Amino acid sequence: MMVSPKDSRWMLLLSSILIVIPMVIFPAKLGTELSSGSFTYAIFEILYYGVIFFILRPSSNLIQLFQGAGLTFLFRIILGSIFGVMISIMYGVNFMAALALGVSKYLPAIILHVAFMPIVAKPLYCAILGEPSGDELRRSKQRRMAAEPDTVQASKTFVAAKRPVPAIIGEIKSEEPRTTVVADKNADGFDRAVRYIGEHHAVKLAAVVDEEGLMVGSFSRGGINAEDWAPLALLFKEANKKIINRYYKTSEPERLDLTFGQNRLFSVRVSPFTLLVLSGREDGDLLGIRLVQASDIISKYVSERYDKSMSVSPEEKYVPSA
Repeated sequence: MMVSPKDSRWMLLLSSILIVIPMVIFPAKLGTELSSGSFTYAIFEILYYGVIFFILRPSSNLIQLFQGAGLTFLFRIILGSIFGVMISIMYGVNFMAALALGVSKYLPAIILHVAFMPIVAKPLYCAILGEPSGDELRRSKQRRMAAEPDTVQASKTFVAAKRPVPAIIGEIKSEEPRTTVVADKNADGFDRAVRYIGEHHAVKLAAVVDEEGLMVGSFSRGGINAEDWAPLALLFKEANKKIINRYYKTSEPERLDLTFGQNRLFSVRVSPFTLLVLSGREDGDLLGIRLVQASDIISKYVSERYDKSMSVSPEEKYVPSA
């Protein structure tokens, strides 16, 4: 469970504000009485945190909600203790009495802390759910913006002419030279890769999908809609990752090969993209060779594209030369 430095600074800022505001109005009770600090109130407070987190993330399970509410309650106790220490120092209140006021008795501070604590502890709850932090989301957006100029054309589906199936499959050679790759200077690496795989007569669909489930290059034949198949890339990855992580916590599936009926489905990880290929079921290594070569095309293109994007400063990209 990791919280990004920027989220940590945000939590520290909000916590400081929640401590300072009650200190300014102390010892005014704003028409309230001192609380009795009953354990029943703590149970209702934890339930309140759980309800707020469920509203923010309806897909959360009960264990995640309990963990998030418990951590938030503990964080509120720590915040109240700091507030108690501060009023003990500034107002000369007995130390133990000040701690009791900050944690469970001084209602203006407690109400303020409880009301805003889910906002303060939201980064902690996102870390429990395993969701990306704000910094990771910003980096992912920057990567997509860097690749956007070259992926606009690749999003269009390329339907190749259907090639005749050889009468005798056994006569097909077992090797295929790399020189058979058709280099189209006007197409980006994603488009070249899916076109190259589509040259194999058994291929029905080839698509390149990014980390967000967006298709950046596709090929199809026989009326198959690539948009319907693209989300399966992330679905296969996440489902198999959960199984693998039971034994290998840091591993991810790199290649899946599924056979069903007369079809065969490949999912190949070419970080940070996934190559999804649907083909007819047949023997031979030609399609496997094309998968390896297409992965090399994507990997090389991504490396060159990102290196080029990182080498250009923001001033060079957006400010024209005089």
